[in-house]
Amino acid sequence: MADVEKTEEMHKLFDKTAKVYDQSGVEFFGPIGRRLVEFSGVSAGQSVLDVGCGRGAALFPAADAVGADGEVIGIDISEEMVKYAREDAGRRGLGQVTLAVMNGQAPDFPAARFDAVIGSCSLFIWTNGPDDVRPYRELLRPGGRFATAAPSFFSTLRGKWALFPEAVNDLLMPYMLTSLKQNGAYDSQFANAGSNWLATPEAIEKTLTEAGLTDVEVREEELPVVVESGRQWVDFTYTTGMRGMWERIEEAERAELVQEVSRRLDGLRDDSGSITTPVPIVYIRANAPRD
Repeated sequence: MADVEKTEEMHKLFDKTAKVYDQSGVEFFGPIGRRLVEFSGVSAGQSVLDVGCGRGAALFPAADAVGADGEVIGIDISEEMVKYAREDAGRRGLGQVTLAVMNGQAPDFPAARFDAVIGSCSLFIWTNGPDDVRPYRELLRPGGRFATAAPSFFSTLRGKWALFPEAVNDLLMPYMLTSLKQNGAYDSQFANAGSNWLATPEAIEKTLTEAGLTDVEVREEELPVVVESGRQWVDFTYTTGMRGMWERIEEAERAELVQEVSRRLDGLRDDSGSITTPVPIVYIRANAPRD
């Protein structure tokens, strides 16, 4: 898992991003969170831990799934993320939801506490192998479900990443790699793509099996991300962890890059005037042994 310095980097980034996180008007984290909860099989009356809950993309669908007789605990390293998620939970009247500021890399709960441990677009940031996954398995009751979702890393073996539209991958990937080398927060998932446990379905199954989980299922599905302009896509990325990449680029160079990215994406408009870029998302589920 990430060391103290890298954890602090994540903390600062997501505290800074929390106010606008998933608030750009572009449908992204919400659909992924809803699909993850559906894929996880969370059901009424269960106890669920949402690791790296952000502003609630999976937290609130999980609350709907478990109902008033269940419970969902959301944890996030960012105080600001937790603040906004707690406010939203209150407005929704979700008494079954509890939120806490906690480092998702070291969740502080008793063993066998939960029926399900989920993480939507979060766990991939800091998990590098079975040793990092094992703590989540230990939180599960016998037969409990581990489930996570992430932008697909299957294409990283070809020097690409799912979050970047094909038309701008060659522009942005070098900046992403430079940013990652500077802050270290997500480094292994890119720089060591060949050994990344998320790079292939086989690697995922091997990692989760070695972590003590069983019945591993991996599914890649395309999420259509719709924007009205190339600039809206750029603005959307500022409301995600990709903000860290943009902020590490010198101002004048960044302005030129934004202009070129916007120009290329504007060339993808369909007859309705919208731009749709398919983003492959990987959904993963596995079970804790029953005995």
